[in-house]
Amino acid sequence: MLARLHDPLVALLSIGLVALLVFLVGRIEPRLPRSRFSLRKILHAVIGAVTLFFTTRFDSLGWALVPPALFTVLNLSPRMRSSMPKLAETPAEARGLWMFPLGVCLVYALFWNVAQRGAVLAGIAALAFADPAAAVAGTKLGQRRFVRWAYGRTLEGSLAFFVVAGAACAAVAALVPGGPPPLRAGVGCGVAGAVAEAISPRGFDNIAIPLAVAAAYRWLI
Repeated sequence: MLARLHDPLVALLSIGLVALLVFLVGRIEPRLPRSRFSLRKILHAVIGAVTLFFTTRFDSLGWALVPPALFTVLNLSPRMRSSMPKLAETPAEARGLWMFPLGVCLVYALFWNVAQRGAVLAGIAALAFADPAAAVAGTKLGQRRFVRWAYGRTLEGSLAFFVVAGAACAAVAALVPGGPPPLRAGVGCGVAGAVAEAISPRGFDNIAIPLAVAAAYRWLI
């Protein structure tokens, strides 16, 4: 009986923790200074870390899909966005709200492997940590902007993405048996993710990043 309840309980805990984080942000948001940029990036990274943790807890793909599918639907709802308007001030940010969980759904569906979950973990780790790192570096330090492509992104942001994604994917390869060598995973996945992030329209990178990184990880094995 307990074995049958394992995945439903993990799904419930995952949904509850993410919902609690969103609720807390909703309570804190009105009291914050004018700029919500840092709050959005911190929330992105924390929810990504929660997703990464619970990805290792699920046994079945079907139950693993439940939390991100639910949040994809909820984040598409105008009521959800209106409850926290400062987290989606532009159309790109509104897209990003529901494309984040959709990206998780897609990487689960395409790369789930009970015996070797490294590709899924690498894709989610890059999305969780490297994407906000690139945004912060590009906004705060960016001086060399790509022209005619990359949607205004900067060299500094792409380098930050490469470093953080490379470190995260190398750590996944070192900790999860059956993957590529850590150095190969770090360099290959870092490059794949940085390119995907740079060439994707705003918001769509939340889908492109985990898919590109997971595909690179799987190919490098």
